[in-house]
Order: sequence, then structure tokens, then C-alpha cells
Amino acid sequence: MGRANEQTGGNKGGMTTVWRSDDQSPGARMEYISHAVADSLVPFELRPEDQTGFRCEIRTADIGALRFVDISAPDSEAVRGVRQIRRSDPELCTVHVQLRGHPVVEQSDRQAVVHPGDLAFVDLSHTSRVAGSAHRQVSVMFPRALLPLSRGDTRDLVGVRLPGRRGGAALVAGLVRQIADNLDEYAGGARIGAAVLDLITATLAAWTGRDALAPVQRRHVLMLRIEAFIEQHLADPGLTPGLVAAAHHVSPRYLYRLFEPQATSVAGLIRARRLEHCRRDLIDPANAGVAASVIGSRWGFPDPAQFSRAFRVKYGVPPGEYRRLSLQAG
Repeated sequence: MGRANEQTGGNKGGMTTVWRSDDQSPGARMEYISHAVADSLVPFELRPEDQTGFRCEIRTADIGALRFVDISAPDSEAVRGVRQIRRSDPELCTVHVQLRGHPVVEQSDRQAVVHPGDLAFVDLSHTSRVAGSAHRQVSVMFPRALLPLSRGDTRDLVGVRLPGRRGGAALVAGLVRQIADNLDEYAGGARIGAAVLDLITATLAAWTGRDALAPVQRRHVLMLRIEAFIEQHLADPGLTPGLVAAAHHVSPRYLYRLFEPQATSVAGLIRARRLEHCRRDLIDPANAGVAASVIGSRWGFPDPAQFSRAFRVKYGVPPGEYRRLSLQAG
């Protein structure tokens, strides 16, 4: 699915909803974007530095019980005060994932400067404020009732920065960014939405020092971590099921059991992801001068003969032939 499925100008019904201030005259932009924010998230009072040159884009998609809201905004301030809460309080919370810029997130008399890759938790039933220079953030919004943490636990989470350099926060940030960059591919996916919520819950619970996940949720989170680890280490020829198990402090036997409900094995997933990356690179015009064997080596196939055999099994023809046929078809 691609961009053709987007609905622009705030019209719904497609895979994503897109609001662009440039679709309106300068005099109508503030009202338009204020309505977009209220419709996509909850009501906020927007206070841009430059109302006449205000330029903003909002992209949203519902993924299971989650709503992803990808916002690119200029220098501005967004305030959710008592008046906005009285107007609409659907008892939602959100995890902001910062992709660009360094805004301040403020709630419950605490404030934190968040950096790219960081997370910030906001309870939308209470007053809050986000302010800063031009930035891009993705808000993952969901009903407060779906978060198995006490009110006391969530009070400890608001107004603080959750560094995204390591641990669960890093995985949440990377996964949310991947989804935001490909909203059409994920929109409506209940299973991926449930997995993301499990991962967010595990990350927030770990921050508060609690274990809020049921066993089945912990398995989902572990699978997400394993899949992310595999994706990040595909270029390493030494990536094996044993290495994956050791990196996640489980036995190879337990790792195999985790994959039993899946359509493939651990080794099968590693091979399939490597081959898919090779396939994409082979048909990328930017790689036209790169030998197929070099592309194979780039993705963990140091032996050209082994790469050619594996590619032929998967796609029916050797890598070089696949590239030639793709160029002819294109």
C-alpha cells in the first residue's frame, strides 16, 4: 500500500488521514489545524510563534486500539488546560516519541526537555503543555483503561524524560518510527497494535519498577525484542539462533518454543529477512553498479555461491537474473 491511499485535507475513510496547513489560506490555517488536533488527539490551545507563516502537517492512523498521530510543527506551544479537558475528556493517555527537535513536555508541576529518540508519557485527563522550536513527534494514544498501572504509577511517569538510547524505550522509539514512516502498511493492524501496547506497557512498568505484564504479554514483548535484534544484526554472518538466544538470556530450546506458533523458525526468519533486503537492493537503481555478490555480503551472505542458491530457492532465479528481469519490467 502506498501514498495513493492517503486521504488529505482532513478527509477520512482511507488508510491514513492527513491534515496539511498548506491546504488552507494563511488566515484559515490556525482554525484548521486546531480542529485537526482536536479531531486527531484531544483539544489543545495552540500558540504558534508566527500565526501568519504557520505550517504544520498531521498524519493519523488507527492501529488496533492505538491511534498514531505523526505531527510536524513549527515553533509553537500546545496547552491542554482545564477548559479543554472540560470540553473533552475521553480518558486517554499518550506516549510521545520524539523524532526531531527538543521540546519541553510539562505536566504535574514537572517538566522535561526531550531529545530525538526519547519518550514522554502524558495523561490527557490532566493539564499539560508541550512547547519548543520546530519539531516532529509521534503520539501513540490509547485508552487509560488499557494500561495496567495504578494512578500512582502514572503520576510518577508524567513530566519526565524516558531516555531512548537503550532498553525498552529504544525499542519503542525504533518501532514507532518505523510504523509512522509506513502508516499505510500498518493501519488497521490489530495484532501489531496489541504488540506495540504490550511493549509500551513493559517499558513504562520497568520505569516505575513494576512488572505489569501477564505471561502472554511478556512473550509478545520478548518476540518483538528478538525480531528487532535480528533486524539490527542481519549484516553479521555470525547471526545464529544460538547468538539470538544468548543475547536475550534464554536457552536455544526456549527460543525454538517461542517460534513454534510462528510460520517460520528462527533461522528461517533470519534467512528471509536477509533475502528480502538483498532483493530490494538489487532492484534499487542506486545500486545499479554494485555487484550482486557485494549486496549479498552486505546482508550476511559472505559466500556468493551460498547466496545465489538461497536466492534462487526463494525467488526462482539467481540474483543477477532477478535484477535483469526487474529492470526490463520497470
